[in-house]
Amino acid sequence: MVIANLALRFIVELIGVGALAYSGYQAPTAGVARIAVAVGAPLALVVVWAIVVAPNAANALTQPQRDVIGTVLLVLVAVALAVAGQPTAAAVFGAVVVLNWLLLIVFGSDAANVIRSASGNRN
Repeated sequence: MVIANLALRFIVELIGVGALAYSGYQAPTAGVARIAVAVGAPLALVVVWAIVVAPNAANALTQPQRDVIGTVLLVLVAVALAVAGQPTAAAVFGAVVVLNWLLLIVFGSDAANVIRSASGNRN
């Protein structure tokens, strides 16, 4: 069950990147600016995720802290979807993100151990 929830988290992360691209494209801009937002917003998410949330990120955050930050970022993606005119998709996405996070809390150290072993970090 732990691995299934971590797989769900990965899928939610990927959907989040795509949803942010969609939301960026729906921004009230035109031409090149629209493309820049549609590409730049998900790229910014990926960079922040790599620096702060990823299991191999070089920072002093614990896995539960990374999970909270990742969840907040994904909830912000849900808000962006709602602003882009997709309230139902935003509500479903946000609910899945929060449910996934709650399951990460329930699985606690089991999830952290799987993440550590998968990332090669034995600490």
